[in-house]
Amino acid sequence: MISKILLYLIAIGFGLFFALYMSASVGWTFVYILVCAPIFSFIVTLSIHKLKCVTVHADVSRSMLYKREKAVLRIYLKNKSLLPVPSVRIKLSETKNLSTEESLEYIVSIPPRTERVVEVNYTARVWGACSIGAEKTVLSDFMGFFHFAMSCAGASCDIKIFPDVPEIPGDSPLLRSVAEAAKFADDNEETKESDGFARFGGMPGYTHKEYEDGDPVRRINWKLSSKRDKYMVRLDDEVESVQQTIVLDACGGGDVLLKERAVEGMLAAALGLIKCGFETTVYCRFNGVFIQFEINDPADVSELQTRMADYIFEEKTYKGERIPIDLITGKGILLYTSFLDSKLSAEISSAEDQGITAVVITSDNASAGNARQIWRLNEDYSAELLN
Repeated sequence: MISKILLYLIAIGFGLFFALYMSASVGWTFVYILVCAPIFSFIVTLSIHKLKCVTVHADVSRSMLYKREKAVLRIYLKNKSLLPVPSVRIKLSETKNLSTEESLEYIVSIPPRTERVVEVNYTARVWGACSIGAEKTVLSDFMGFFHFAMSCAGASCDIKIFPDVPEIPGDSPLLRSVAEAAKFADDNEETKESDGFARFGGMPGYTHKEYEDGDPVRRINWKLSSKRDKYMVRLDDEVESVQQTIVLDACGGGDVLLKERAVEGMLAAALGLIKCGFETTVYCRFNGVFIQFEINDPADVSELQTRMADYIFEEKTYKGERIPIDLITGKGILLYTSFLDSKLSAEISSAEDQGITAVVITSDNASAGNARQIWRLNEDYSAELLN
């Protein structure tokens, strides 16, 4: 701004020099034009601004994206007046959910009765709901001396990005630990482990063999494998179905990547348990209320993945419950969290007092809480046991 004023004063100085020492008529005419130009520029620009002759709105090619998919944001600027619009400066909003290699600031001039379009390509990077568009629009006069802020209402678009559902092997340490802790009915165990023993009604019992590469993971008999210290696979078509409970901590930290890892880790566990023959109940808090999702097959995981696109964690200062203790009917839960602190530890202790054991899986590298069993969820969604 200072440089523009300085150049303007220098131009007037040249005009005065020309008028005094070379040609008075030409020089003074030049000076008068320079002096009147800012006044004219101000009046025209102010009129365009007051009459709201310039409108700004946005749309996006796709509002629902999977990670790594692309979308195009379009900012439309329309000049409804008979006068040209000298300059509209647009600053686009930034978000961690979407990335772009293009500029986030544009300067556009609009001829009379004309519409200009600014297009920006984005790539979905991180799970979650976000908004992109014009964060700030400023109308400037012809000389760049005067600036008027414009309304950005209608100049942004909402986008939802689905989380991934990572594939984790059924024999991963975490899933195996969960499966080995599952309680099968003792009165049926001898029938399930016996080869050739006739069950009630003359039907044959389960037969087993040692696990080999290529065998379906969901056929593994986890209890028998634990006893024999090697993986044993059922040879018939009957698969034991055991209910598991997963809870996503309602509170999240400040790092969106840690929150994303907790969400995707929860989805990966639900899918992995289904493949191992375990039905799952998942609890997530939406709009202040815990919602229960029954996961009985992979299609249910896909449905939950869609629902999680607009999931919002509570802030660190959240004081409500983070574990729905009153809703849980089983004896154990898998608790996924991105913010393991002393408050969550207190809720875990309260759950244990009521007979509910929590296996905590945290994406938080700076955990400040305690639990009987804590796993750290790494970037590749493998989990390492911390205690």
